[in-house]
Order: sequence, then structure tokens, then C-alpha cells
Amino acid sequence: MKISVYITSYNKIQYINEAINSVLDQSRSADEIIIVDDGSKDGSREIISGYASRYPGKIKVIFNEKNLGISKTRNIAISNCTGEIITFVDADDYFFPMKIETELELLRKTQYDCIYSNFIFVDEFSNENGCFADKEGHPVEGDLFIENFTRSFHVNSGSNFHNEMFYKNNAIKIGLYDENIQIWEDWDFRIRMSKKFRYGYCSEVNSAYRRLPTTGLHNSSINLHYHEQIKIYNKNKLLIQDLKQQQQSHIHNRV
Repeated sequence: MKISVYITSYNKIQYINEAINSVLDQSRSADEIIIVDDGSKDGSREIISGYASRYPGKIKVIFNEKNLGISKTRNIAISNCTGEIITFVDADDYFFPMKIETELELLRKTQYDCIYSNFIFVDEFSNENGCFADKEGHPVEGDLFIENFTRSFHVNSGSNFHNEMFYKNNAIKIGLYDENIQIWEDWDFRIRMSKKFRYGYCSEVNSAYRRLPTTGLHNSSINLHYHEQIKIYNKNKLLIQDLKQQQQSHIHNRV
């Protein structure tokens, strides 16, 4: 099967090389790399263009004329992927070399529709400062609808997963990312994906997620975080109507 990896970028000049190189250095090569830059002004576009010129049959670049936001940018990326299977990394994060190979193997061998992996947290200097799941953790698999809605995956870090692998057709079936959502777009996407499709877990540490102290969407105002999360809950609460009352109450109270 053809594998597409997309990279989203916005003013991440200090990290974009590491992200792109980590995809190029995979043990199982990506068949194509789609890079969508969302109106960067920091010089990272020149770096991205350099990679595109060096890998003309491998890397396709899309430059948004203006900043369109992360949801629209992700949809542009997915729409330009020609592979049946997609995975992704944001420009300030990076893959480890076995990421594609180990996740693809699980996807082929199991009945799961999406695969997510263990990962580490790093700071702005790439120092490791935590892990999604420790050795005692048992991240959930299978029907993850309730876990995705409550953002609770049975891991001590209490974090969400990142950089999952999925089938492009399934993303299209659920309507891709909601372009009316400014942040937490991945939470909304995974709620809808897990309502229809099943997730498997790869215990290998396959990527690094960078937590930056002052930049990034997670540093948006608390009012925006609140507004967008309530919007996502209200939008998707119809999906819980077929659950038992206890499960509905659990989701409501957790959110």
C-alpha cells in the first residue's frame, strides 16, 4: 500500500529540518511527503522549498497564501495525499526511524483501522521530559469512542496520543477536520473517527512531541480553550445517545 506522510508548518524555522529529516530517514520509506505551510513569515518556506527541489519525486509542497488555521491546513494536506494510508507530524515534532514500519505492520496484521504509538515529550531544546505511556501503562485498544471523548487512555501521563496512522478513505467518510474549530481540532476528529473505526496501540516509542513554553496553539488564551472544547462537546454529544446512561453521564462529567 502507498503511504503518505503530511507535515503542517507555521513559523517553525528552528524545527522544520528535524521534522522533515525524520520522515525521510524512515526504515520503511514514505511514498510521498506532503508539506503544507500555513503562511509562515520566518524564513521556513525557503527551507521547505530547498527540500522540495532536492526530492522532486518525493516531496510536494503547498504554500497557503495566508494563514488559514490548523484545521483547514490539515484538510488541504489530506486532500493532496494520494496514498491509501496516511500519517502525519507537525513541524515542531519528529518521528523515530521505525515509526512507519511498526505501525504499518500492525495495521496489516490486525483488524484495527487506526494505529497510535507510544511517544516521548521533549522541550524546545529536544531534551526528553516524559513519556506517553510508561512500562506499567496499558493503553486501550479497540473501540476507543468513550476514551477519545473523555481523553483518557489509561496512561499515567494523562496525555492524548499523537501522529496516528489511518486510512485516507476513513478520514473522508467522517468529514475530515472541522474547519470551524480553531484549536482542539484533533480531539473532534478522533471523537468522530472512533465512533466508526477501531484503534490499535503500538508500544514502540515512535515519535517525539514538543511542548513549547510560549508558542503554539496550546498556549492560546484560556477563554479560547474553553470556548472550543465546549463547542466540540455540544457538537458531538448526539453521538453518545446510543450509549448506556452511566456511560453518557461519565462522558458529560469528565468533559
